[in-house]
Amino acid sequence: MKNVIYLLLIFCSAMALAGQSFRLADGDLVYAGMNKIEILDKLGEPLMKDVQSIGVDKGDGFAGKKTEIWSYRLQGDIGGEYLVSVTFKGDKVTSINSKQRNR
Repeated sequence: MKNVIYLLLIFCSAMALAGQSFRLADGDLVYAGMNKIEILDKLGEPLMKDVQSIGVDKGDGFAGKKTEIWSYRLQGDIGGEYLVSVTFKGDKVTSINSKQRNR
């Protein structure tokens, strides 16, 4: 019974991390928690950068929260071309979303 619980915990952890990473065709992995320099080193300059701001800057030094999204067109490890969005809060990757092209 104890082994079943451990296996279940491992499986749930793997499922939680599945949406937070992307494996490149060369086997490299990009994942949540990386910083912008690491992403630039692995993926290069993005096709597009989008900055979204939540909140209003009232001039008191507290400007709302900014989220930056970098978009790429990449080859995945299982073949095919993917559209990949890497979301940053501050300098850290918070999420990675991918969709295979032509699917």
